[in-house]
Amino acid sequence: MKNRFTLVDVIAATTELKKLQGMRVNNVYDIDNKTYLIKLSRTDEKAVILFESGVRLHQTFHEWPKSQTPSSFSMKLRKHINQKRLTSIRVVGFDRLVELVFGTDDRENRLYVELYDRGNVVLTDNELTILNILRVRTDKDTSVRWAVREKYTFNEEAERERSGVTMDDVTRAIGGIPEGKEEQLGRVMSQLTKCGNPITKEILAACGMKAEMKVSRKTDVETEFRGKLDEIRKETEHVWEQVEEQPRGFISYTEILSPTSQPIQLYNEFNPIPMPFTSKLQKELPSFCESVDEFYSRIETQKQEQKAVNMEKQALKKLENVEKDQKERIEALQLTQEQRERMANRIILNQDLVEKALLLIRSALANQFSWQTIEEMRKNAAMNGDLVAKSIDSFRFENNEFFMNLGDPYDEEAELLKVPIDISMNASKNAQRHFVDKKSAAEKVKKTVASSEKAIKNAQEKAKSTLEQVKIVTEVKKSRKAMWFEKFRWFISSEGYIVVAGRDAQQNELLVKKYLRPNDIYMHADVRGASSVIIRNKSFEESQEIPPKTLTEAAQMAVCYSNAWEATVTASAWWVHPNQVSRTAPTGEYLPSGSFMIRGKKNFMPPSQLVMGLGVLFRMDDESIERHAALEKAKKSEENPDENVETEEKPEKTEKILEKSEKTVEIGGIDEFPDVQVQIGGQQDEELFLIEVGPKNLPKNQQNAQKLAQNPEKSTQKYLEEKIKEQMAGPSAKTQKRKQRKEKMVKQKYKDQTDDDLELHKELLKPQGKIESPKNEEIPVKNEEKSQIYHEKHEKPPKIEKNEVEEDAEEADEEDKEANAEEMTLLTTLTAQPLDEDTLLFAVPVVAPYSALSTYKYRVKITPGIGKRGKATKQAIELFTRQKTDRQAALIKSLLSDDSASRNLPTKVRISAPQLHAK
Repeated sequence: MKNRFTLVDVIAATTELKKLQGMRVNNVYDIDNKTYLIKLSRTDEKAVILFESGVRLHQTFHEWPKSQTPSSFSMKLRKHINQKRLTSIRVVGFDRLVELVFGTDDRENRLYVELYDRGNVVLTDNELTILNILRVRTDKDTSVRWAVREKYTFNEEAERERSGVTMDDVTRAIGGIPEGKEEQLGRVMSQLTKCGNPITKEILAACGMKAEMKVSRKTDVETEFRGKLDEIRKETEHVWEQVEEQPRGFISYTEILSPTSQPIQLYNEFNPIPMPFTSKLQKELPSFCESVDEFYSRIETQKQEQKAVNMEKQALKKLENVEKDQKERIEALQLTQEQRERMANRIILNQDLVEKALLLIRSALANQFSWQTIEEMRKNAAMNGDLVAKSIDSFRFENNEFFMNLGDPYDEEAELLKVPIDISMNASKNAQRHFVDKKSAAEKVKKTVASSEKAIKNAQEKAKSTLEQVKIVTEVKKSRKAMWFEKFRWFISSEGYIVVAGRDAQQNELLVKKYLRPNDIYMHADVRGASSVIIRNKSFEESQEIPPKTLTEAAQMAVCYSNAWEATVTASAWWVHPNQVSRTAPTGEYLPSGSFMIRGKKNFMPPSQLVMGLGVLFRMDDESIERHAALEKAKKSEENPDENVETEEKPEKTEKILEKSEKTVEIGGIDEFPDVQVQIGGQQDEELFLIEVGPKNLPKNQQNAQKLAQNPEKSTQKYLEEKIKEQMAGPSAKTQKRKQRKEKMVKQKYKDQTDDDLELHKELLKPQGKIESPKNEEIPVKNEEKSQIYHEKHEKPPKIEKNEVEEDAEEADEEDKEANAEEMTLLTTLTAQPLDEDTLLFAVPVVAPYSALSTYKYRVKITPGIGKRGKATKQAIELFTRQKTDRQAALIKSLLSDDSASRNLPTKVRISAPQLHAK
């Protein structure tokens, strides 16, 4: 398989990339330490250039996974070429070295991509001084060192003659082969054509020559190349013209037959010209860059498909081996049955001869002759013509038996049969022994046939399930697109909020920088190793409060993903609003990656239990989504049957109440206080329980309050009388004393202050710009936190144009609204309670606090223990799929193909669930 660009590919790619000249660089990203993306744009057009050091450079049309944090090389590229135009792109010196020029004049920067050997990427200024280099190296031949602040040098005047392949060149190339060795003709000619090995093979095949032909120093060049050299030159020139003027995109592939599905295409190579002679199967794409992009983007998918085919073949081979083994066993038993019957019959037919042999051997043994002596006696007797000695074949005294060659006295043409004879038995007993063995072999045949049918059936079922499982895994990997929060630790709370936590310091920083929105909640625990947790608010336009249950579950997640899990120590988490989270450290201090400054009051949660759970969500198709939405709507309507009626009657009731209140005001006093019944939850029969915490003997004032609560008319009248008394009496004596004390302290503090000083202080304390009045009262905080807030409040804000701020805010709001809508839509496609009639696409493992998994069909409890995560996951999946063969079980089993189910579990776990260890 082709794995890097040849010179022809480099020139074809740069020819197509010339159309991107004049586009401006928007950003630079890195896929890995050798592969980078340059994002370009101009009016109504966007493009991305992908280059991999030493391998390839082309325009890409696929979404490649970018690194979470840009590398230092990416940051350097962004610094120098961002917002500059791509002014030129060319191949330097007819070699696999590409030069990309960004900007003009003094602001010009050049990016050199080396696509030969180990490769390199070099960023220089307009004077070729190296600003950054991917791999610092020294040339072995010239001892030139390429590093930052050094000059970048290359051979600009490389040989560009392509069609001058002469007989002398061929003779010289073949003469350079070492003595006694042979080389393929295609490999030798590729050095002369400079087209690379695949295209050189195509050129030779077009000229009627075989690229696999072996050549050596002894080869007669003139004889082999007579009349062919002109054709080779012509074909080579035609290739170069096509590549430089109008390259095309072709992919050569082979097909692998799958036992259960259609043939699978495996890509072999990409080329800018058609290859009819060397590639039987090939397909054309609109451009060369698209063919390269398709080739590299499909590599991983093709590996998975090939792996699936191999697994299918292996499963079918196991089934074939089981069937073959059972068949061989039955045949062996049937053969044994026939042999035993024939042996018994031969003993009966030769009974006198067998008895004489037994008598002879027994007498020899009785006389205590050695085994060797007995063997010599037999040989001597056989040489003297003794029939008994001739019929004895060999002795096996260790098993107390010997072998006789017995024939059929009634059929002289019958072959002699070697029959074992037990010395301790007579002839009839030996015959009977063989009949018994024949009978037991017949019984074994029956049992083997019955068991083989069962074994083959089990093997067929296992092979079928394996094939289905492989098919499902392949389908899932093809169709499933990872959700944005799956790269983090995550779960969906009981109320449907997405809760996300970072795995490490880099992810913590990424979460806060990219995914923390103004209406979200930031949660953390003051325990070593705790993750930064973000609760994503459903409502973006209005600041909707996060329910307490979701806060509790997020706090449990923050504590469980910390060192408190291994130490089995309960701890408390706390939450703050996003505007309290800052990356700005106090003066003289430094915040490492993944650390943040919290300004203001922390809202602490109760201690959290160290209990997590593993559950499974399923992705549904559109029809199943609509079915679940209808069921959810029907369920809500059953829970609140009078909701619509009450909504219609509400305006009428409001009007009546207003009319009644107007009448009472006209009378001049409040005469009536109509009782208002508030229905909770839409159910009149629902019981409400008051949980009493504390002593049962209540104080007198609370006892009076309970008595008044039992009589609503008296309680209402009592409440109004108390309010009127408070208004008549004015502020209490305690409040008045506090006020007088405060005024006295203020007078004492500012007794020396003049009116001018007062005016000056007021002028200095005036706020700059328009400040919204705070909705909530100021919360008292610690002295250190006060000083930090004071520092932030009195910092001079940067001067920004109002229009720019408004435009940026509007754009950000629109993007966040779209992202929020996508999140809500995404959640509706997942279900924890799949129905039998649902069409499920794939399964998603969820690790969450156990209380958040209360509605899940598949769930297990996870607590601190000594078990490994992988083993615990296998146990859970085995429990979920036990004695099940439906689509749900198959999708759950597909989770074992990677670590998606186990990587979010805490370390050292103990799994518990009903029937976990049952068989």
